[in-house]
Amino acid sequence: MIQKASSHVTYALAYLNMVPLRAEPNHRSEMVSQVLFGEYVIVLETKDDWSYVELEQDGYKAWIETIQLVPTTQNDYEKFTKSTKVKVVDDFVSVQLDDVRVLVAKGSNLPLFSKGTFVFNNKKISFSGDVIRGKQSREEIIETSLSYLNTPYLWGGKTPLGLDCSGFSQMVYHLNGYTIKRDASLQATQGELVAFLSQAQAGDLAFFDEEEQIMHVGIILENEKIIHAAKGKVRIDRLDQEGIYNDELKKYTHHLRMVRTYF
Repeated sequence: MIQKASSHVTYALAYLNMVPLRAEPNHRSEMVSQVLFGEYVIVLETKDDWSYVELEQDGYKAWIETIQLVPTTQNDYEKFTKSTKVKVVDDFVSVQLDDVRVLVAKGSNLPLFSKGTFVFNNKKISFSGDVIRGKQSREEIIETSLSYLNTPYLWGGKTPLGLDCSGFSQMVYHLNGYTIKRDASLQATQGELVAFLSQAQAGDLAFFDEEEQIMHVGIILENEKIIHAAKGKVRIDRLDQEGIYNDELKKYTHHLRMVRTYF
């Protein structure tokens, strides 16, 4: 039986396929992001049935229902942070954890994975799906981005069932061994600035603003195209110096602010 976290846990990890992160400690609060299976967190504060956590992956902070976490130790947490990260490639794969079966989503971590097993709650768990580890090429970034095509837009989402613009770019990079922040405005502070759009390469990130604030991000493709989560789904549109042009709407939908490369 999986032991749920208590209100005094300092280190923990997620044992469900997707857990909402909330802006405030209640179920009516805005979902600002998600925690995927196998993701480690530091519990910074507890309030009633909720924990204010910091994600190991990107330092993101928000509220999660405490019962949706499994307690772990500082030693296990640090062992994971120093290990080579192994992620799930398939959209969903079934995993058996004692008496609980979990559908693990694409991009989820498999802690200390080796030879078809990973370690969870101090037990070796068999895994038969495809995995990816280490830093990949630009070509892999593009291939991964295209695998999300037509995924529904979901504010705060990070899975093949729904994601937002920065969740999309973060998960594509995460799967390919690059750690970038959760929000577009923070992603725009990482990597190196590309002076001109003509100098950008496929796989670089393009950022877009509204009233001088970064509000949107997408992944540049070849042939003056961009793949991004907007207007209901992950889609491909035209990209030029002015911004993103939507052929269906016959207008520009986003104003280009900058391009950054992470390679």
